[in-house]
Amino acid sequence: MKPKEKSLPSEIFYSLFSLVKPRKVQDAGNSPSEEWESHVLPHSPIQELAANLWHVTGILPAKGHPPREMILYKLPDSTLLIHSGIALNEAGMAQLESLGTPKIMIVPNRIHRLDARIFKQRYPDLIVVAPAAAIPYVEEVVSVDASAEEFLPQYGIVCHQPIGIRPQEFAYELRLPTGKALVFTDILFNLTDSYLEQYGSAKLLLKILGASGFFGITRLGKMFYMTDRNAYRQWLESLGNNIPDLQVISVAHGEVITSNCTQKLREAASRLETSK
Repeated sequence: MKPKEKSLPSEIFYSLFSLVKPRKVQDAGNSPSEEWESHVLPHSPIQELAANLWHVTGILPAKGHPPREMILYKLPDSTLLIHSGIALNEAGMAQLESLGTPKIMIVPNRIHRLDARIFKQRYPDLIVVAPAAAIPYVEEVVSVDASAEEFLPQYGIVCHQPIGIRPQEFAYELRLPTGKALVFTDILFNLTDSYLEQYGSAKLLLKILGASGFFGITRLGKMFYMTDRNAYRQWLESLGNNIPDLQVISVAHGEVITSNCTQKLREAASRLETSK
């Protein structure tokens, strides 16, 4: 396991997200139910994307932060995989449990860990995995049982390592009954105007920060995540060219794509051409 990096400028950027806290956490009691409730923020109902695949949109407490996405995926044994867990109200959690028993939780990077500890507290048998590069940071809040890249392939999940991006997260390729899904986290956004209007986020601020109005890596992502523009462009193109029957693309912040997925990946790649 690699030690934590302290000298990169990106560390300052990452550290800002540690300031995001659950609402009213200081008023929470010692019981697990009270702590869980302190993490529950406004969120959508669980919505089906495809057979065996669902998502939830949640609102973060800090102004200016874009909404976040949780993905739920039914594994071959009919249990659930949770990607970037979001604490739901009790009706939402009952709906989640009706889909299958939570078995695996992916903490996808060092930023998306806000509700990870309380999920493990609620489901003690939950297997917590994270990319090896993120494990030292994830373990600041919850113990990690295995690296994603070593553990998930046994369930038919492909962990695509981004090229041209500082090691932090994967794109997860999931098998669906009629095709494939790709689950990204922060290296692509899809903050459409309709999405931001629906969930009441700060459109103007996000536009200024280069984080809205298109599917692709944001201006801040280029500054703090990207190490090789051309290599990243080619990697996105290769995903589009080599994953047949791509039906769903999910990102941690933005509208889920459920049509023309291959073309959308190519468009995201084309935005990285030197002339654009």
